[in-house]
Amino acid sequence: MPNRLTAPHFLCYSLSGKDNPVIEEIRRKINSGAFQITRHCQRRCDGRGITLTEIKHVITEGEVIETYPKDSPYPSCLILGYVHGGEPLYVLCALGSIVHVITVHWLDPAKWLDPKTRREKRL
Repeated sequence: MPNRLTAPHFLCYSLSGKDNPVIEEIRRKINSGAFQITRHCQRRCDGRGITLTEIKHVITEGEVIETYPKDSPYPSCLILGYVHGGEPLYVLCALGSIVHVITVHWLDPAKWLDPKTRREKRL
């Protein structure tokens, strides 16, 4: 059975790209175990069948597709990666003294035109 999440809570920014120092720092901290999973994220993982192994894969192999520099207490970013042979999975995280994994979700066709393009919000 895959790894299940068993962690606590909290909130990254940047532009995508292999040489981006922010995503590289996030990856370094994830690989060294310097991260927390928020309670909200834990509930989403449980409800959506998402594993810690999948989260780590998205962060280490994926790309930053959105940034939220004004988020508090830390700027956050949305990372897109592919699991299960091509299924898009999104991880929202923030970089403080550790990485805070805030939430995770699968692609929702009602919200996304394609894995990297959000639909416009309707009023």
